[in-house]
Amino acid sequence: MRKRILIALLMALVVIMTTAGFITNPDEPSALGHPYETKLAFQVWSEQGKLLVRSEFAPDERLGPLKEGFWERNSGGTTWHVFTLKSGGIWIEVAEETGLRSEIASDVGTTLISPLLVGFAALMLLVNLIVIVGFRPLAKLADSIEHRDPKDNSPLDLRDTPEELLPVVQSLNSLLERMANTLAREQRFTDSAAHELRTPLAAMSVHAENAANAKDEDERAISLAYLMTGMNRTKHLVEQMLVYSRIGVDSQSEPEVAVDLVEELQYLVNSQRTVLEGSGFRIELDVPARPVQVISQRGLLEILLRNLLDNACKHSRDPNGVVAVQLQLVNEGKLAVIHFRNMADPIAADEVPRLFEPYYRPVNTRAKGHGLGLAIAKEVVALNGWHLELTRNSTTEGIEFTCEIPVASVHN
Repeated sequence: MRKRILIALLMALVVIMTTAGFITNPDEPSALGHPYETKLAFQVWSEQGKLLVRSEFAPDERLGPLKEGFWERNSGGTTWHVFTLKSGGIWIEVAEETGLRSEIASDVGTTLISPLLVGFAALMLLVNLIVIVGFRPLAKLADSIEHRDPKDNSPLDLRDTPEELLPVVQSLNSLLERMANTLAREQRFTDSAAHELRTPLAAMSVHAENAANAKDEDERAISLAYLMTGMNRTKHLVEQMLVYSRIGVDSQSEPEVAVDLVEELQYLVNSQRTVLEGSGFRIELDVPARPVQVISQRGLLEILLRNLLDNACKHSRDPNGVVAVQLQLVNEGKLAVIHFRNMADPIAADEVPRLFEPYYRPVNTRAKGHGLGLAIAKEVVALNGWHLELTRNSTTEGIEFTCEIPVASVHN
């Protein structure tokens, strides 16, 4: 747009200068003749020294000596540059005033510099006008940002935005969207903390009062036991809430590295087996015999796998049952698929999509929890562009979660 404006204005400038006479033909004579005619002269003399003919403005006395060559003579009160040439029996003398050359140079310089000066001034004016017109959208954008309500995270209007400013406005809209998501996350965390912590804190307060007012040691011990259980559950809830709140922030600071899925699953399963030792609950792990590396932030990957494994163990209806963890390579080894299978209680079909919502717990579930494990897992998957879904919901076979992660390399 600005290029078209500049070309149009320059064309208008040329037309104006031509019309005003700034661009002229220096060889075109005026109505009164050439202005330098009075300062040029010639004479023709006979060999005997008789003046045969002269120009109108030539003096009557001789311009130069009757000798061929260039001369400088004072004649008629004027100093002349003279050139003398003999042709047959006559002498031809051509002369110009000595100041004519300086005058011509001065006039030529003035003729050349005048349109340049006028053109430069006009060009500066046009450039300033173009800058003002061209930067008006930027000034409008700055004014819009300056007067925007701090609570307003809506995207900036892209209508009537010049092509040059589109990347800037789009980047600002992307930043506003991320800020809106961050603020929404913080607001959800605050609301959830106020809602989720109210009940356990009230219960712990009651147990503490009961312990303080207990009539005997047995009653005090029971109240203290309830108090410790409530504190442990509340501690676990707060830890999960903090993890869920910090996932998006931590993902921007932790670098991505090559992580061996086989080694990571073996570590997590062994840790979970230690926790479940003596309970009769078993975890079966099926992984390839060779390393399977993926590019990920190690901390987020561990959070994902740990929450899926913990959820599969926690919601198994058989206390002596088995949770199967399997790692497979598909798509010619380019995709790692991790399965978590258990014998869970039946889940209604309309509840399946809500399993990944924060703080949601299925109806009639017997497992203790706060409904954040799968929400955290889904958040990690979304941040990395992976895939996670509930692949089976059967009253006889339980449920199965499938997580798909692109493979960086597989070592033999």
